[in-house]
Amino acid sequence: MGLRNDTLIKRRDYLTELITYIDQRSADAPGGSLRVSSKNGNPSYYIRKEPTDRTGTYIRKSDMHLAKALAQRDYLKKVRECASAEENAINELLNVLQAGTVEDVYSGLILPRKELVTPVAVSNEEYAKQWLAKPYKRKGFEESDPEIYADNGERVRSKSEVLLFKAFDSYSVPAKYEVPLRLWNGKIIHPDFDLLNVRTREEFMWEHFGKADNPDYMKYNVGRLNDLILSGYYPGINLIITFETDKKTLDMRVVHALIKRFLL
Repeated sequence: MGLRNDTLIKRRDYLTELITYIDQRSADAPGGSLRVSSKNGNPSYYIRKEPTDRTGTYIRKSDMHLAKALAQRDYLKKVRECASAEENAINELLNVLQAGTVEDVYSGLILPRKELVTPVAVSNEEYAKQWLAKPYKRKGFEESDPEIYADNGERVRSKSEVLLFKAFDSYSVPAKYEVPLRLWNGKIIHPDFDLLNVRTREEFMWEHFGKADNPDYMKYNVGRLNDLILSGYYPGINLIITFETDKKTLDMRVVHALIKRFLL
């Protein structure tokens, strides 16, 4: 599905800083090696000052700072080895990715060749385009329903959904409105939004409860939420939920935070 280079670079930079920190901490580390012996569950610590010294000198409790320093030094050494190996691997992978990913192969074909090929790996942009193009039967509106339209021309049921559509568009998050979903009990519902994280290609459902202070409305939607969970949609995993009341309108700060957390 393509790898996000900035994520790899961020990890590499963290490892580089970690290695520098360890080198600084290790500069004043004591010499020798630590031997740990345990008898009846009680550990004893020894310092070996020479490689040929197999037993070492017993470290008294009053000198436990020495045992801690040796153990910390050994721990940091192993961390540095792992960090260095991972840093080198990331650098090698970044070099490979500069030459192109498997998704770039199809994107690089001329149009006549694309028309002859069935791609097995497509770019994130092409994947999102195909995801949006999948047809579905919309729920439809009653004559008494108000006519409210989002900026993209999609007819919606509330002004809050207009704001949500606008927020998704501002982050280039592919969104589909009221896609039918068959629940675990066979019932068909139309959740507010189906969304795609283009980077990870994970799909999310977004439900907005615009009358959270209405007892009858929430009584119905508690059952709806339970049905969604039983159908495999879990809040905070693949189901995103927002609320508003008559006096507390949709908080767009929350919307933007949720988009950044799950959809980018």
